[in-house]
Amino acid sequence: MARAHPFFSAPHRAAFLPGMLLAILLLAGWSAELAARLFGRGLPLALPAMLVHGFLMLFGFFPLFMTGFLFTAGPRWLNVPPPGRGAYLLTPALLAAGLLLWLAGAAVGGVWLLAGHLVYSLGFLGLAGGFARLLLTSPAPDRRHAWAVLSAFGIGIVALAAAAYWLLSGDVRGWLWMRDLALWGFLLPVFLTVCHRMLPFFSSSVLAPYQPWRPWWLLAAMLGGSLGHGLLSIAGWPSWGLDLALAVMFGYTSWRWGLAASLRVKLLAMLHLSFAWLAAGFALYAWQGALGGLAWAPLHAVSVGFFLTMMIAFVSRVSLGHSGQPLEAGKALWGLYLAAQWLALARVAADWLPVGWRAGMYGLAAAGWLLTLLLWGSRFLPVYLRPRADGKDG
Repeated sequence: MARAHPFFSAPHRAAFLPGMLLAILLLAGWSAELAARLFGRGLPLALPAMLVHGFLMLFGFFPLFMTGFLFTAGPRWLNVPPPGRGAYLLTPALLAAGLLLWLAGAAVGGVWLLAGHLVYSLGFLGLAGGFARLLLTSPAPDRRHAWAVLSAFGIGIVALAAAAYWLLSGDVRGWLWMRDLALWGFLLPVFLTVCHRMLPFFSSSVLAPYQPWRPWWLLAAMLGGSLGHGLLSIAGWPSWGLDLALAVMFGYTSWRWGLAASLRVKLLAMLHLSFAWLAAGFALYAWQGALGGLAWAPLHAVSVGFFLTMMIAFVSRVSLGHSGQPLEAGKALWGLYLAAQWLALARVAADWLPVGWRAGMYGLAAAGWLLTLLLWGSRFLPVYLRPRADGKDG
């Protein structure tokens, strides 16, 4: 029997490749929208561009990277066999196809948009259901991280239902519910759970002396704080007190996890520097709630500073390790990561500028991100199409 192409040989390959391509495509589209606005125009869309941007930045590519990571690392966490090839190929295929239909529908409206949302939702259900099967068949004595991830997927499903209500009814409240549920009930809890499990583990493997610190109360406090912020946002109640407490907790966690020591190992530092954005982001949320005047700076400190740079850090690490390459951040990768950090700072700082200056800075930051993702993709996209460098399977 002919051997399958390397792309089909492992979950991370089948999910990371379309995830990278869609991230590039979506940033290209948003850059075009911002460029058009500089000339007093916008892209001809069937939906408001800001609402399209909000949905696609939350659901457009992060679940694809989650698919690759959880179908690769999840079986090791849970001591179960990995999912079959059909499962790990079908889920990213549905997610990617649904997003492409969704994009077409955002341009022309009508049945394309609803069909795209349906196909995408089926892919998301496949991701949640596939991970649930791994969890429910697991003999591992400690499955708390996995249960936290699965619970977040459940909230993600509710967020997609809220988005469906928005698309069907035109009621923008559905979009607002989707935004808060997806951001604070789905994305941030998944990222926090993975960080709680993996950052101390990765740190202990390369730093000495190092004492891993990941008490369960910390995970409960992080997840509870994220959900609490989201519920307060949905209710329209102030959250600055909670946000200030979260900023202190995330800052303390960065210190306990060894942010300063991690700088000796660039690939590890990428993870720690990204996590440090959470303390800054929630400090900005506390400021915004108490004093105002920051526009979208707190949101972008979390979504761009934390989510996007952490995505680059984690996906790079998994891609290196599972392609048989050394777990090292060379000069090019480290330079790209630092560029992403500077671009995140620029995006947050743009909201501090006078209103007349903001549009240009938004456009420059988006174009910078597009270039960074293009260079990042040129580094790793070929990796998913080649056999492992060490000759092993996967």
